[in-house]
Amino acid sequence: MIRDFAHIHIIPTYRGGDPAPTGYLEWHEWARVQLRAGLRQSKCPKCGRYKFPQELSGEHVRGGPICNECFMKGGDE
Repeated sequence: MIRDFAHIHIIPTYRGGDPAPTGYLEWHEWARVQLRAGLRQSKCPKCGRYKFPQELSGEHVRGGPICNECFMKGGDE
């Protein structure tokens, strides 16, 4: 038996400076919009991952801002 089906995934519209979404496809669309808006990623000195400015906590460790995830784990351990 042949079944025809389609999966439609609607991705929201993002603007520069919006907070990061959690979904994989959504994150990639969001990141594309952030780059087009002129925002660039910085490397978190704690985890080594690159994050956009809105994903950084504003707290600094070893000369660089740490990401929100590292900050929530206890940023300056």
